[in-house]
Amino acid sequence: METLKSKENQQTELETLMFSSALKQIVEDFSPRAQEIIFSRWGVFNSHSLTLEEIGKKYHITRERVRQVIREVLKKVREKKTQRAFSLVQEKVVLALVSNGGIMGEKKLLFALGKGQKSEEAAVSFFLECFENILQNEVKGELAFSFSLPDFDIENWRAIKNAAIEILKTQKKPLSVEELFKLMKAKDDKFDLSKEAFAQYLEVSEEIMQNTFGKWGIAKWKEISPKGTREKAYLVLKEAAKPLHFRDIAKKIDQYHLNKKKTHAQTVHNELIKDKNFVLVGRGIYALVEWGYKSGTVKDVIEEILKKNDASLNREEILAKVLEIRHVKKSTIVINLNNYFAKTKSGIYSIKK
Repeated sequence: METLKSKENQQTELETLMFSSALKQIVEDFSPRAQEIIFSRWGVFNSHSLTLEEIGKKYHITRERVRQVIREVLKKVREKKTQRAFSLVQEKVVLALVSNGGIMGEKKLLFALGKGQKSEEAAVSFFLECFENILQNEVKGELAFSFSLPDFDIENWRAIKNAAIEILKTQKKPLSVEELFKLMKAKDDKFDLSKEAFAQYLEVSEEIMQNTFGKWGIAKWKEISPKGTREKAYLVLKEAAKPLHFRDIAKKIDQYHLNKKKTHAQTVHNELIKDKNFVLVGRGIYALVEWGYKSGTVKDVIEEILKKNDASLNREEILAKVLEIRHVKKSTIVINLNNYFAKTKSGIYSIKK
């Protein structure tokens, strides 16, 4: 009974734990200046962290002396690993990693533990410098800066990441985590990672990234990391899966936070009209060429349709086919049919000779 009650108390302590309060408790016997330097450097109890130079000016000491104070504090905090507050902090961090497959990117881990509170995230960041059983990882161009448990298998992570890259290259399009997870299981019957852990594996990869619509793909793909206006417009149209007016494209670029500055509709129009990957299919309405849309006038479109169908279509059939690839009024199509094409008594149209 006591054991059960003890576990319940510990769970309550973990749930109510404040990292900033734990830090304050652990360093309470340090000099006031040492405490203030730590709080200032990490931004605990402050609106933002201060640079070494800013702290040095405040206390009239050199940047190297500030570094020395910080090293001394970190050493002393590590020596307090048997204290209850330190143990609870460490356990909470370990539990977060365990529940996320054993590895988490720095930002994700700080947010998960600090709940978006700057002071709490700052305190977590400080403690991550003190733990011996939580490792820091980073492989330039492959693995983002992250934290993991000592027994986390980096080589297994690499194999899973490479398998995901292979699937994405085969599919040639971004996929949701559910789609990618399903394909991973189909590819390898020994794949036993949970979907949540798999998502964390993807998040720490620098070769695979998630776009603004929550889909995963190769980091350099324009559907994942669009750079200019054209690539951003392309991503917006791909997600919409239908033609859009250039003004709507501009609005959606801003809506999806693809631009830091406000997007001007005229800029979008100017960029798309000269790009062969886009086609104007109506008054200011753009579509992607890869959808089967063709450039040219309505007359050109009708002519191509008749050529492909051996000139054996009636008016309704032509109207339907033109409207599949052009956003124009039916009356416009009819006028073009009457002015430029021949019609038999049975209502079949052909190209005038």
